[in-house]
Amino acid sequence: MRLNDIFRLPEAALAGDKRIPKTMLVSQAALTKHEQKTLDKVKRVEHFATVQKSTTRIPSCVNDERDIQGIIFLRCEMAGDSEAYADVGKLLHKCFPNPTVIVFDGESHMCISASVTRKSLSEKGAVVVEDVQSTGRFAKEDRQYATFLDTLAFDELDQRDLLCYVKDITWNIQLSRSVPMLGFYPTCNEHDRGQLAELIDESNRLSKELRDIQIAGRDKDITLNEKAKLRMRGKEIKRKNDEIAEKIKEICDGRD
Repeated sequence: MRLNDIFRLPEAALAGDKRIPKTMLVSQAALTKHEQKTLDKVKRVEHFATVQKSTTRIPSCVNDERDIQGIIFLRCEMAGDSEAYADVGKLLHKCFPNPTVIVFDGESHMCISASVTRKSLSEKGAVVVEDVQSTGRFAKEDRQYATFLDTLAFDELDQRDLLCYVKDITWNIQLSRSVPMLGFYPTCNEHDRGQLAELIDESNRLSKELRDIQIAGRDKDITLNEKAKLRMRGKEIKRKNDEIAEKIKEICDGRD
């Protein structure tokens, strides 16, 4: 799958998939030794595209809070069989003063991560990452994600300015996190976005708690009483997640 089959960016925005040396990332972001070890999980980083006013006609967003004059699109190939997308994504996003969209491109699976930046409140001239959203790992051929990928096309996104554009991407990524639970990609009206975001965040929190419970339940030193309590809590979490799924379906345009 070619990346521009997903993003459908204007030709002028494409950067030719130029390789970005990891040494440049280390010096540019002044990475610590620990962060450099995280970067070792990356085999290759490529500059896929830059979305800015000169290449897309989307206005910059420059004010007291923001200085967003370009959005960098990257392709990342992981080393070996590493799937440390969250750790690597968090690190790569901080290496750039711009909002970044990163596609972790594997043979059969992928992950998409995007960041929003703002000016630092404590350091003049500095930029910090305000928000990061990630899809998590999903199969390229998974039809449940096809609608999500369609929402990332250039003409489908808010083009009032670059902040609106990248926030639309992060919103769509946030919605994609509910696909495994719902079995479809949810869409909703503008005025329902806040409610839908709260439901998805709560579902993600419960799902993480359930995973932690399942791990704890496999501890060989756990007592029968503790295991029973974990089992009961797990059932309660599943019931709550089912209720959340029904609420999401009620407010979504999409249906199972």
